[in-house]
Amino acid sequence: MKRRLNILCLLVMLVMSYSIFESTYYLGSAFLSGFRASFKEEMIKNPERLDEISAMKPVELFPDDFVNLKDSVYNEKSGTFVPAIYGKLAVSVKMEPNIWLRLVTLLSAFLDVFASILAVVLFGKLIISINKSRIFDWRNVRRLRWLGGMLILSFICSVIPVLSAFYELSGVFEIPGYSLTMYNAISSLTLVLGLMSLIVGEIFAIGLRMKEEQELTI
Repeated sequence: MKRRLNILCLLVMLVMSYSIFESTYYLGSAFLSGFRASFKEEMIKNPERLDEISAMKPVELFPDDFVNLKDSVYNEKSGTFVPAIYGKLAVSVKMEPNIWLRLVTLLSAFLDVFASILAVVLFGKLIISINKSRIFDWRNVRRLRWLGGMLILSFICSVIPVLSAFYELSGVFEIPGYSLTMYNAISSLTLVLGLMSLIVGEIFAIGLRMKEEQELTI
């Protein structure tokens, strides 16, 4: 039974580690790409091009009509244009920079990584404690509560940049036949895991209280 539990815990640990790696990778890649682009010779000669790259924003779209397909993409295999519906784009839109929104977005991104790393550390300590047969322990209850809190914090921090980008773009960008959406931009996985951790922590707490009451009765 303990072996099966270890395998499940390892799988959860791998998923959480991958989530941290993915967030850190894309954040670092975006920063390095912008840093390298600013030093390229053609960018120095053409600063407007650099402004266009720095103004790139991801956009989630939802079509207003699924029947009348107005857009198309070129299919190199057949050499023809085929009907298409755009779902996600990256567009360069010039807008007035909002320093406060940029600071909040940057802070939330780093806070997201910090919360995710702390969640992995707490989960690792929980696994070690279980393997040492210290399962129903108040320290594990606190770890589960902190784990749930960090996962929920990570979810909130991942939503803030999406809301910020949506707020900025909705005022200056619009595509005919499409509506801006956040449907695919927000993942609720960490929120669900955080709530489950809090529920399990409360179950552990109730079990421990019942055990202590029985010991006092005896």
